[in-house]
Amino acid sequence: MTDPLFAESPADFLSIEEIRAVSGYEHMRKMLAGEVPTTTLARSANYRFTAVERGRVEVTGTPLFQHSNAFGGVHGGWYGVIMDTCMTCAIVSGLPRGQYQTTLEYKVNMLRAIPIGTEIVGIGEVMHIGRSTGVARGEIRGVADGKLYATGSTTCFIMGDPI
Repeated sequence: MTDPLFAESPADFLSIEEIRAVSGYEHMRKMLAGEVPTTTLARSANYRFTAVERGRVEVTGTPLFQHSNAFGGVHGGWYGVIMDTCMTCAIVSGLPRGQYQTTLEYKVNMLRAIPIGTEIVGIGEVMHIGRSTGVARGEIRGVADGKLYATGSTTCFIMGDPI
């Protein structure tokens, strides 16, 4: 698996013009291949992109002790990071050249506690991409046993004109 490329400063990120020059799918594939910077949050949250298809993105990660809440369980924010990433990037993967997105809202339903140290996969799938919004659903499952830990949905605002 290719190591992700992390930006070391804001100047390392692609400009909006560079992002708009390729389709969302091409951008996500380049991110997966380590050719363009990925989200810097992936380093501290301990996850990586593991699959990109048009309309579907997977991230794989493992919550560590530093991701725990005051009760010793995995913090809900970690679930949110995984879900926001896989769902919004699924929408990105379906955008034509010239368009980009930002999250308007997302919802996470935590169904059970993820034990610290458990490898999970977050799967985001597009439900709808229109002129101004995109909608996706997601889930977090255990890699070893397929156990469902969370489900979610997102709505993203789509900007720019298709080229």
